[in-house]
Amino acid sequence: MKKILFISNGHGEDAIANKIISCLRAGPVPDVDIHGWPMVGEGGAYTKNEIPVMGPFNRLPSCGFATLSWRWMVKDLFAGWIPTHLRQIKAAAALKKSYSLIIAVGDIVVIGAACLSGSPFFLVGCAKSSYYAHMAGYTRLEKYLLRKHCRKTFPRDALTAEELDKWHVPNAYVGNPMMDDLEGTGRKFGIPESATVIGVLPGSRFDAEANARHLLRVAEKLNPDRLSSPLFFLFAAYDNFNIEHTALKFAPEQGMQEWKTEKPSKEDADNGIALHLTYGHGTKAWFIKHRFADVLRKSALIVGTAGMANEQAVGLGKPLIVFPTEGVMGPAYVKMKMKYFGPSALRVPADPISVAKAIEDLLADTAKQSRMSLAGQERMGAPGASQAIADEIIRFLSATDEQKS
Repeated sequence: MKKILFISNGHGEDAIANKIISCLRAGPVPDVDIHGWPMVGEGGAYTKNEIPVMGPFNRLPSCGFATLSWRWMVKDLFAGWIPTHLRQIKAAAALKKSYSLIIAVGDIVVIGAACLSGSPFFLVGCAKSSYYAHMAGYTRLEKYLLRKHCRKTFPRDALTAEELDKWHVPNAYVGNPMMDDLEGTGRKFGIPESATVIGVLPGSRFDAEANARHLLRVAEKLNPDRLSSPLFFLFAAYDNFNIEHTALKFAPEQGMQEWKTEKPSKEDADNGIALHLTYGHGTKAWFIKHRFADVLRKSALIVGTAGMANEQAVGLGKPLIVFPTEGVMGPAYVKMKMKYFGPSALRVPADPISVAKAIEDLLADTAKQSRMSLAGQERMGAPGASQAIADEIIRFLSATDEQKS
């Protein structure tokens, strides 16, 4: 029986790996034993997909973003950054060609692990892009390792594919796996067509609840005189998001009118609505679970403090507003991401009044919304990559069988 190992180094990377795994399972796969190694976090996406996981894991405070902030690097160092990475290096070297194929999903960390393993590997390059230029594009070392050791790289956009071609890195641009499985169910949540809907992405890391509380303040600061239609904030909350702790016990700011909170009806709950909240000025904030793609598609624009979810939003043509958080996505992270987002996103100061004004200004400027929409779709590319990569994996395994026979 052939063995495949998916190595990923982040929450988004875990999700991408499992999109490909789902396509593999749905196809004509021979006897294959699939394992996952989530190098950051504990790999909830793998266990949810019933994929056995191996370690060692990285449970450090920065969630893999230590290089973007000295503050997080210091926290990681005190939490065992050096021993953690030494254990992972040792584990990668101990694999000793024990897998028929490794699928590395991420950046230099997974590239290094795959190279140390001695097994043939593909890279799903979801983390790096030539749109970043020198900030987070592929380095000379990465290009060298990919050219020398990687059987095929799947870059996330056409511009990066052109760059890899110049360095003679074997690659194929087949679309962006981040854009797969975003069709949604078509649910409209009972929101009137005349309403304006703002999608809110607080993220799924440890700071998601703090981000959501900050974003509740943003909705509180909106000026109803500048809004010509009913306004809905749809919070796309991850499965384990604690709404009781975040919203129901969060008091209005002093001087603001009281909020009204209401548990949803059974019909609304079946549609994913977990909480209705209405501000004194009439704006509504609804927390939605299990309907991420529907929230994106229903929204006119997005305010996000997320990682991959922000990128998926711009890929669907949604204008994005971002700001630095107190968590891992601080100023350095936002600066890096804006290099990639370019004209598809707006960076604003983090204070709620500034964010609220940016929302009001953008809603009033339809031409700017159109420009941002086109830029985002260009950068993120088309869906279909997960199936295409799964097909390449099957072809590779079949070819190795033929060579042995």
